[in-house]
Amino acid sequence: MQTRCYRCGRSFHIKKEEIAFALEALEESEGAHYDVRCPSCRHTNRISIDQLRKAAPKREESEDSGEGSKQE
Repeated sequence: MQTRCYRCGRSFHIKKEEIAFALEALEESEGAHYDVRCPSCRHTNRISIDQLRKAAPKREESEDSGEGSKQE
């Protein structure tokens, strides 16, 4: 996921593993946003849970449900 720092304007990448961890932690604590620090200026940027869900890797459950609908 690419995001841009609100303070210095630098663009940086958030890994899929970090996104998955953040989503899991936010769902347990019922949080609304995830705080990520800019690697350049160390300013804390808030990323909404909706943005994280859009960028999250696909879950295995969605792959399993598609197997029964295959036609031969």
